[in-house]
Formats: sequence, structure tokens, C-alpha cells
Amino acid sequence: MAAILIIDDDKNFRALMREFFKGRYEVATAGSGAEAMTLCAGTRFDLAISDVSLPDMKGPDVLVEIRKLLPAIKAALITSYNIDDFIGMAKRYGISEIIPKTVPFNFTELETMVARLVSGDIFGLRKYLLSGATMFGPHKISSSTQGRRVRERLVKTFTLMFGSPGDMKLMLDEILTNAIYHAPHNPDGTEKYPELTDIQLQPDEYVQVEWGYDLEKYGVSVIDKQGKLTKETILSKIERQIAGTGLLDDSGRGLHISRMLSDRLIINLQKNVRTEVILMNYISKKYQGYKPLYINEI
Repeated sequence: MAAILIIDDDKNFRALMREFFKGRYEVATAGSGAEAMTLCAGTRFDLAISDVSLPDMKGPDVLVEIRKLLPAIKAALITSYNIDDFIGMAKRYGISEIIPKTVPFNFTELETMVARLVSGDIFGLRKYLLSGATMFGPHKISSSTQGRRVRERLVKTFTLMFGSPGDMKLMLDEILTNAIYHAPHNPDGTEKYPELTDIQLQPDEYVQVEWGYDLEKYGVSVIDKQGKLTKETILSKIERQIAGTGLLDDSGRGLHISRMLSDRLIINLQKNVRTEVILMNYISKKYQGYKPLYINEI
């Protein structure tokens, strides 16, 4: 049974987390950074989740110190504040998971993200949908023309099934453009294809798309087999967009737009192997709050 450490100065929240995870994980809680450090000195944990602000330390500093004791531990922050304000901090500390305290609290999402972090089994849209979800695909995209056709077909399907595609047309245009034009590289590291030209991808450059839905949300997964994106690059791009210094940048705009327009953006990375971008929308606007940061890397 994996072991989780919850660090939060709200004793009611700590009790809630203990009860929620009971029977599935070994759960310990701490109300301060010092208490968390004491626990980590004598116990192995697989995952530590810390509030951003603690009475004696900042959450990121606690996670840095915990990593010195337990180098293999996975780490995440949790907060009820605007996560955009912490993107720069996340980049400096190497943290790529910031979980929002939504209203009402989204226990299902927390359970999903914890399971992905603990197991390292991060790829595939189905893993982020409820049990019994309906899945379609995967479909292979071998050309820019096919990419446009898949995007239009998905937008029409979402309109028919859910009344509206939301901003999926714009988001899919950005994410598919990144996967088709920006992921493939020449041996010297330069991008292989000019953007917005009609191109035919090589078999090892084909893009994979699947979509599905459950009782509360629907989503799309776009996977390229190049794996060129890194956590550090993504955080830098998002930070520049949020700060306004990157408003004229083509690079990073698609990820930032998709994070702002989707209810959930999840990015899964495996260096030089594959990159997956998952876009999800809730069918009803049940969970209100700030947008999370979910970048998983294996």
C-alpha cells in the first residue's frame, strides 16, 4: 500500500483527507513544515501533498527539504488561491502539480491525480475518466489535412452530444498544430515542417487522437511520438504568457490558451518518446475555482 503525507495547517482538511484515503493508502498528516520533516525522517512516503502556505515554512520549501530525505518521493502543492500566481514559483522549485481546492471540493479529481502520481501510469485519457466511460479511437493522423478533418468531426460530435463544444475548436486547433507542425524535428534540432502548409507526416510522426466521456465530463487526448516537450519548457512558456512578456510569442500560446479555455488541461511527458495533451470539459459547471497545473513526467 502506497504511503501519502498530507501537509496542511487546517486540521479539518487533514481529517477529511485521512478519512477519504483510508483503506487505499497509508496516510499521515502534518500541520507544519517541521512536523512533516520529523515524519519524513523516520517513514518512507511515496507522495507528499503540501498546502502552499504553512505557519512556519512555505510549502515549496517543505517539499524541497523532504526530497533531500526521500529523493524518490513525488510531490504536489494544493491551494485555494489563484494557481497562476504560483507558476513562477513552481518553475523555480521544479513542481509541476498544483491541485486546486475547488468549491465543492473535487474528490474524484484528487483521487485520480493521486493514483497517477503514485503509480506513474499517466498516459491515456481513460485513466482520467470515471469507471465505465465511453471511449472512441484512437485515431491516427498522418497529414495536416487529416488533422483538420478530425478536429471538425470532434467539434460537430461534441455539439450534437453536449449541446456545445465549448472552446474545443480553438483548443484543438492549437494542440493539433503543435503536434503536427512543432513536434517533428530535423536531426539538427530545427522544426521539420513550416506551419500551416499541407504536409504528409512520416509513420513515426503520426499523431494519435482519442476522445471519450463519462457521467460528468468529456475529453480529448492528443499524443505525438516525439517527446520533445519538457516540464521546464512548459512552465517557462506558461509563465511568460501569464506575465504578458510572451503575448507575441507563437511558442507556448497554444498551451496557455488551452489551459485558460478548458476546464482541465493535463500534460503527460516521456522524454524523447511521447507527449500527451488532454483537454477536458465538465458537462455541468459544478466545480468552481482556479485552474490547476497538471504536468506529469516519467
